[in-house]
Amino acid sequence: MATVLIVGRPNVGKSTLFNRLVGGRRAIVDDLPGVTRDFVFGRVEWQQKGFEVVDTCGLFDDPKDIVEEKMKDVTLDIIDNGDLILWVVDGKHGLTAADYDLADLLRRYKDRIILVANKVENITNFETDVKPDLYSLGFGEPIPISADHGLNIDILLEAVILALQAHGHYIDYVPEAEEASIRVAIVGKPNAGKSSLFNAIVGSQRSLVTELPGTTRDIVDETLLIDDIPITFVDTAGIRKKSKVSVKNVEYYSVMRAIDAIERSDIIVLVVDATQGISNQDQKIAGLAEKNGKGLITVFNKADLINDKKASSLLKAFELELYFVNYSPVTFTSAITGRGIDELIDKIFLVSEKIDYHIPTGLLNNLIGRFVSSTPPVGTKVKKAKIYYATQINTRPPLIMLNVNDPRLFTHSYLRGLKRAIRENIDPLEGTPIFIKLRRKK
Repeated sequence: MATVLIVGRPNVGKSTLFNRLVGGRRAIVDDLPGVTRDFVFGRVEWQQKGFEVVDTCGLFDDPKDIVEEKMKDVTLDIIDNGDLILWVVDGKHGLTAADYDLADLLRRYKDRIILVANKVENITNFETDVKPDLYSLGFGEPIPISADHGLNIDILLEAVILALQAHGHYIDYVPEAEEASIRVAIVGKPNAGKSSLFNAIVGSQRSLVTELPGTTRDIVDETLLIDDIPITFVDTAGIRKKSKVSVKNVEYYSVMRAIDAIERSDIIVLVVDATQGISNQDQKIAGLAEKNGKGLITVFNKADLINDKKASSLLKAFELELYFVNYSPVTFTSAITGRGIDELIDKIFLVSEKIDYHIPTGLLNNLIGRFVSSTPPVGTKVKKAKIYYATQINTRPPLIMLNVNDPRLFTHSYLRGLKRAIRENIDPLEGTPIFIKLRRKK
């Protein structure tokens, strides 16, 4: 599909326009400049025509730190690859010196640029106060819109379609392919190396990486075809303690989207900084993955910075501090050297197979019969706990239904023992939680 880039200086409403075009809140929007730090992709359909749209980082005229410098660099790199460029300026307050600098930068792409004046809620003021200056840029007739209110979005879409047609690009709408068979979310605390690991897997600088924690804000995803199986990898923002995240600020929305990515993925890759070890927050993230019934792989990243003794102590810490997800495979990786990437991919395929594992009913009831004989449930003085029969009723993850005389008689510790017996005697079910549901049956 043709690719349309949305570019402009910070805080002109690029992400608001992106969300308006794709029909949802895919990109985080805030009044602060420079909120978008990675490319966010989406598809647009308009009257049986379609194209891919990309929300880019703001182009700072004078970057203040390494994050702003990298944001500008990656945006300039991608401009060469766009089929059409929507240059967004502020149609309410007019041009700034940064816009004129940007005009010089974009002039060599003039034949594929549409000038878009955003935040135009009052067309009369725009015509008299702002439009004459926009003509002086030399990029033709500006299209006044209000992405926030949906004003003139149809006119902009018509202009985009006509421009793509004029340049000979394919614009017949192609429905998105079925969702990738495996969706993998890369999660963890800030600065654990999630984005570096994501880039190492996809083989490009798809996600912005700096040494500053909290660089990633939007959800960044990339689909790869590995052994003819599509896998979508999702890079997420670092998840800090709830008490340290202010409500309704940019980080709040980043964390909410990271949690949403966990809920919508099949497998979670929990990235732990190998130089720091496992923290309480890592435990909470692992618990969140298990609660949502997701496959789990634990990755100790930055393994190039530790020795064998430290690696051995990390494995012991995993057994002690993440005991409740001790079914999770463990991998040591280095995004810098590429160590462990192939092993991680192999484990993703393994866990993907196990979350769909189905236990034959006869085998399951045979095991439970032997387990109850050797370890009978306690029950109470007046009532004995009984399991009549069991069956697996779902996968992703395996969900087992126990038909019992009284669910209240079965403790969590007893059910944990039953899960352990299933792993030891039927299948280890690597990376896969097991859910047990109790149903009263008379």
